[in-house]
Amino acid sequence: MSSSEEEEVIIPVPKNRVRFSDMPWTHQEKAIRLINEIAQKHKLDKDLATEVKLVLDKEPLLQDECGGWHVIVGKSFASAITYQTKWVLFFDLLEGGFPKTYLLFKTQ
Repeated sequence: MSSSEEEEVIIPVPKNRVRFSDMPWTHQEKAIRLINEIAQKHKLDKDLATEVKLVLDKEPLLQDECGGWHVIVGKSFASAITYQTKWVLFFDLLEGGFPKTYLLFKTQ
């Protein structure tokens, strides 16, 4: 490896439990890593959900022609959603001081 080449640091995927998803694994992995990073900065779920939505809307790998991401964050909630195929991720982030559940989805 030459000195001009930069080493790419691969951050391991944080401990999580995917409850349901039809997203490709690469997209899930990217979203989980981004959310874990953002979760370290916020104590309130509403602030966390707002920043996650803004970051996901700007992430090139997670963009498509849909209107944008819907983000729900909490410890316990129920939902019934209609979503765009290949754009839903429902998972628990198990690490950190406050484990939470996340529901991310897109609609047309």
